[in-house]
Amino acid sequence: MDDKQLFFEFLELEKYRISLSLGECLLDSRPLGRGETGIVFKARMNGKDVALKFFLFRGDDSGKEMWLNKLKARYLTISLLETRDNIVQYADFDIVTIQGEEIPVLVMKLYKCSLEEYRNILSMDTFLKLFRFLTNTVHFLHSMGICHGAIRPRNILVDDHNEFVLTDVSIIENSDSGYSDITAIGEVLQWYAFGNTSNDVAISKVFPSLKLYDQIVERSLAQDNSQRFRSVDEILSFVEIQKERDPNELLKEFSLICRKNFPKELPEFVHCSDQAKIAKLFSEFVSRKDFFGSNLIYFTDVERNIFSPQICKNGYIKFDNSAQYKVLDIWIHSDSDMRNDYILVHHSNTLPEKVNGKDVYRWAVYEDRTQITWEEAMNGFAENDGDIVALDRTKVEFFNRIPREGYTFIALNHLHSLTSPANTGTLRDYFFRFSFSYVNRYILEDMNNLTKQHIAAPRRK
Repeated sequence: MDDKQLFFEFLELEKYRISLSLGECLLDSRPLGRGETGIVFKARMNGKDVALKFFLFRGDDSGKEMWLNKLKARYLTISLLETRDNIVQYADFDIVTIQGEEIPVLVMKLYKCSLEEYRNILSMDTFLKLFRFLTNTVHFLHSMGICHGAIRPRNILVDDHNEFVLTDVSIIENSDSGYSDITAIGEVLQWYAFGNTSNDVAISKVFPSLKLYDQIVERSLAQDNSQRFRSVDEILSFVEIQKERDPNELLKEFSLICRKNFPKELPEFVHCSDQAKIAKLFSEFVSRKDFFGSNLIYFTDVERNIFSPQICKNGYIKFDNSAQYKVLDIWIHSDSDMRNDYILVHHSNTLPEKVNGKDVYRWAVYEDRTQITWEEAMNGFAENDGDIVALDRTKVEFFNRIPREGYTFIALNHLHSLTSPANTGTLRDYFFRFSFSYVNRYILEDMNNLTKQHIAAPRRK
């Protein structure tokens, strides 16, 4: 008979009364929650409401003694921490013996609810408080050499003052280096915003003013080690970097990257079709993604997107997390006013990718090796030899290859003259000209003169 069956038969026989070293307990007949490691009951002990977590062993009897000793050691570890403000309060560790079988039990403070129930109160302030709680708690645990390994909404409890605490700390055995806790930060934030851990990481869809957290969640869940946060310190450093930047710093950095890659030609205009030079220029922006954050955009007359580049194979460049371009050549403009610095990218027609025997321009790659359709990736499930496989969002990379030849600008959002509402008409007119006439210096000079004129012109009263 396994521990679970034995335990429930015992509770029914004893009418949910048990004796512990701290006193007699009367358990509610319905559990508060069930998890991978055990089951939690509300109980009454010495006139106080408490929570009791019973750990139920699953496995061969020969391993039970070692399992029990590890539980005791981990309980001692967490009890000896210098501070436990964000961690559930444990009162005692005890053993209930049933027909010779030892079942460990933790006596804990009873909390109001878990994050799963608390999500009924959905607010931006709670989201930000949850982010601070997760980063502070994981940072503290990792500094103590403890990796939780199972942070999820049901393991985050809420006290009577609406503060969060983490349970199951140091009780669950795990052997990873802390990466699972970083991933969990992204998953819990994603879950709080959307109610699930789907493919959508755009927190700003729920909380429009929290666009910064789109990138935090995305990079916490990233499969690519070069993109993923590896520690809480990296997350907090990223947040610090993304705080409101001095516009002059942004302008200077953009100008510096352009000028140091083309020191002989700039200022004024430079045209480049040398693919090695173009790749080097874009690599500079890859290395400065954290600095620019959401301030750098690529745009046409009809759409704007955050420019977050990635160098791909076969001469392709990703401009964000999915849009893939084949760059033919570029124009860079620079003059005495850094607000007029920009890069104009001329991209070519591209060939489709063959996925499941079909030519497509949008697809995804799972676990760095398996091609799946865009629809499978968005739905979170893929079909493989007739079997339906649930996809891990952190292991999916999206590709959206831009099929048509065209042009797009790269510049600083809200700081560049081209992005000003006053130049909307000018931008539209010149993209129309780009569509049937190969761009040259004279067309761009004409456009620059008009955009500067519109910016300088006084507003009508």
